[in-house]
Amino acid sequence: MTHEELRKLCKQSLRLTDDNTALDYQIDALIAAGKDDITRSCDVVFDEDNTDDCIAVVLYVKGMYPVEPDAASWSLYKERLAVIGTRKIGEVG
Repeated sequence: MTHEELRKLCKQSLRLTDDNTALDYQIDALIAAGKDDITRSCDVVFDEDNTDDCIAVVLYVKGMYPVEPDAASWSLYKERLAVIGTRKIGEVG
């Protein structure tokens, strides 16, 4: 999934239209932070072709979005981190 596709998915989850680009810089910053958090938390590099990683970033963005943070999305993000971490353990073992 390209960065633009990931941004579009994040905007859809936040119920923002594609033509509303005023907050793209905030969404891009949250996407970067989500990728970094996955890398640091799970000791695995974000994989743009992995559905779990991309969904986790969307949940991270929705859970951390400053206008209206979503606690349910944040909880789901934490669960996704466990899935991603398990994948890493499976790759090592």
